Amino acid sequence: MAEMRLKSLDTMEKAELLRQVQMHQFAMHDLALYLDTHPTDSDALDALLAHRDACERASAAYVKRFGALRKEQVGTEHGWAAWSNTPWPWEKEAN
Repeated sequence: MAEMRLKSLDTMEKAELLRQVQMHQFAMHDLALYLDTHPTDSDALDALLAHRDACERASAAYVKRFGALRKEQVGTEHGWAAWSNTPWPWEKEAN
């Protein structure tokens, strides 16, 4: 029973970290589009940089705990096999 709770907490933490990464990526994309038409808006640029930093922190926490999100994040500790042996999206459990 305790193992089930622990697995559930891991799943919740994984989902929350992934949500944080996605939220910051969306905000960066949206701000970048805005800055394309308002390149001198320093507040928007500051917000973009803040989201970039927050995204990097959330991504680093995710990678440390659950593994690479992108191929560029594959470390030497587990090598390429750690990336290539992960389940395909359709093989993952539905939430």
